[in-house]
Amino acid sequence: MAGRMGAMQIPIGTVHLVNEAGKFVLIRSSRALKIEPGTVIEIIGPGGAPVASASVSPARRGQFLTADIIEGVPTVGNQVLMNYSPKEPDAPATPGAAPGSDIQVLE
Repeated sequence: MAGRMGAMQIPIGTVHLVNEAGKFVLIRSSRALKIEPGTVIEIIGPGGAPVASASVSPARRGQFLTADIIEGVPTVGNQVLMNYSPKEPDAPATPGAAPGSDIQVLE
């Protein structure tokens, strides 16, 4: 059985605007990746260390998305990363059942 590929962080864009009063950031996304609202993202400073975290909100327009600041102090130009886990093939619904098997065993 092959080993499971773990989560990795992928860049999704840069901080375009910080609204301190509203506690949110506007992110210019560099990917056409659908990012679900509620996804927690990391904001990385110039030294490569995390400076803030935020939660993606549903508001978006074109290549821009917004995220509510959870903690930290982001600044314009900071890189934004998201944890990404490749989807695994669908597991059988019944333990021990083969995928595509319609046979039901009664014990």
